[in-house]
Amino acid sequence: MAPTGAGVSADFKSKLRVTTGRRGGECALACRGISHEGDSMRPSGSLSRRAVVAAAVLTFAGSASLAQPDPAANFPSKPIHIIVPFVPGGGSDTTARLIAKKLNEKHGWQVVVENRAGGNTVIGTQYVAQSPPDGHMLLLANSTFAINPVLQSNLPYDTNKDLAPVTTAVITPFAMVVHPSVPANSLQEMLAIMKAGKPGEWNFGTVGSSGIGRITGEMFAQMAGLQLQHVPYKGAAQVTQEMLAGVVKFTIDVVNTYPPHVHAGKLKALAVTGKNRIPSLPDVPTFAEQGMPEFDVSMWFGFLARGGTPRPVIDKLSAAINEVLAMPDVKQQLTAIEMQIMGSSPDEFDRFIRAETANFAKVVKAADIKPVQ
Repeated sequence: MAPTGAGVSADFKSKLRVTTGRRGGECALACRGISHEGDSMRPSGSLSRRAVVAAAVLTFAGSASLAQPDPAANFPSKPIHIIVPFVPGGGSDTTARLIAKKLNEKHGWQVVVENRAGGNTVIGTQYVAQSPPDGHMLLLANSTFAINPVLQSNLPYDTNKDLAPVTTAVITPFAMVVHPSVPANSLQEMLAIMKAGKPGEWNFGTVGSSGIGRITGEMFAQMAGLQLQHVPYKGAAQVTQEMLAGVVKFTIDVVNTYPPHVHAGKLKALAVTGKNRIPSLPDVPTFAEQGMPEFDVSMWFGFLARGGTPRPVIDKLSAAINEVLAMPDVKQQLTAIEMQIMGSSPDEFDRFIRAETANFAKVVKAADIKPVQ
């Protein structure tokens, strides 16, 4: 896009004079009644219609290329809405509201957070996918966004076309948690117990039949050479209650709900995903430390806009959100709820989503998880 106004550089003005001069010369020839025919030029005696049209087209094209507005210059022109496809109070909701607040403080943008839960995040995602492509409606998606295309054949939107990645925001690790009655105090001890049991003897509980928890548990089973039985629950609170009661004795789940119960001795954490140990469970080693570096999965959260949103607007949003994520107080508040900063460019996020979907598809196929019709 050509620069305009005061922002035009001296080099660009020089090139502009040359171009204009050439076009001016062409127009002058036409206006003096000179026409081109073969390899010679002859006076036409009168102004031809073709010459007039050609001159007008050249003039319009030159002015139009300079007059194109920057779609990001006046963005945002109205409040920005962040759609959270989950109920209020969770990690995604907290993250969205913190970033919304900081965008207002730093840039003066009015940002509203809306919770539109349901349909395994499909309801909120569809709402953004059908919004105007102007950047004023954002989705704070999580890993489920990359799973749904694999397990839901009738999505009311095209994941790759109707949503445009803006930036990743945060990730949260998973933890292997067991009931105190389980006689294992490390990952290797737990693996030995599981492998000594009968196939399917051990079950693991997660939220939903096709969410990131289920996929993560199946991924672990496949890498460890185990056959586990999955038990789905409607919500995270139910999983925690069943774990505390000993009904379900094992899970691999997002870590943030479990540290208080681990510190109280009501549950045991044997391993966490990620490259580093987490602040709330500093004595719990990672899977990599215990000989299973290939098992490294996290729940991620990131922002997407409506597909077709102008790229300058996408870039402006991405830069602004990443500026907020870099603030020390934001990092401190997110770390307190086991969220780790993971900003990115729009293109990096796009490649990341596609890679995640491909990996999840392999796990789903190997575990024979049936798509939702």
